[in-house]
Amino acid sequence: MPEHEEALVLKTEPSGESFLKLHLLTEEQGIFLCLKRISKKAGPSAAPDIFDTALVILENSKQGTLRFVKEYQLVKRRESIGQNYRSLHGASTFARLLIRNGAHMPESPVLFDLTRRTLDAFAEDKAPEIVLLKSLYLLLKDEGYPVRESWWPELPPSWREPTRALLRQPTPARTDRETREFCEHLEQHLTRWMRHHTDLIPGE
Repeated sequence: MPEHEEALVLKTEPSGESFLKLHLLTEEQGIFLCLKRISKKAGPSAAPDIFDTALVILENSKQGTLRFVKEYQLVKRRESIGQNYRSLHGASTFARLLIRNGAHMPESPVLFDLTRRTLDAFAEDKAPEIVLLKSLYLLLKDEGYPVRESWWPELPPSWREPTRALLRQPTPARTDRETREFCEHLEQHLTRWMRHHTDLIPGE
């Protein structure tokens, strides 16, 4: 009997009239594309949605080049992300980064856990600019890129203490405009560093 795998849905898109394309992340298989047949009997709540956590059973096509979702059991739906534009923008940016670089990111419990915690933070209406900044920083650090040794020294000296506080302190639900703008500048600075010092493609 095939076993269920816990999966995070990074993206969904139609594929013809009968299938959905799903970009999934699992601990065991990393980031990959698969197809799920659209059930005409099931209600909308049973259909996969972006940023879901689900238990899935996968099977290979006869040619073995593509995987299909044979079974999909919803565990957690994060529809609240779509109700806040800034949260949706941040979560989508992070998900696109993962999808664009999936071939270079090996399967990893650490990556899965970081992505799950990131999506939960967006869904819980934590300050999205801070969530995105922290998630990008931790992703680069976990993937072995020298953010401390290379990115940090490039920061203007006056930015370092507030940046340290943002990365270390619990993420609040609300921030003032000045903090949001500072986070956006930091995220842009970190993305530029990523573009020039790593082989990752940003999720912009």
